[in-house]
Amino acid sequence: MTAEETQAIQLVVGSLLGTTGVGVLTWAAKSLVGEIRSLVEKVARQDERINALAVELGALRRWRDEFSMGLPAQVRQTVELELLRMTQAREGDS
Repeated sequence: MTAEETQAIQLVVGSLLGTTGVGVLTWAAKSLVGEIRSLVEKVARQDERINALAVELGALRRWRDEFSMGLPAQVRQTVELELLRMTQAREGDS
């Protein structure tokens, strides 16, 4: 094989490899973009779940705060009513 034939074959092979390389890079880029899009969608769904949980947690905290503030008042009222009942019962016995 002559030097010219070798050079011609190298040009043809290089051209084919270059075209194939561009095709492979294009496929890889599209695949990567698809994977990134999929990950972004998964993160968005997780973000929605986190927001929903945060809302539920906020509601639970408000309920807890209201309960812990209301419970002492309710206990105090119950004790006062019981003391009043006991006093009235004693006065009725007298």
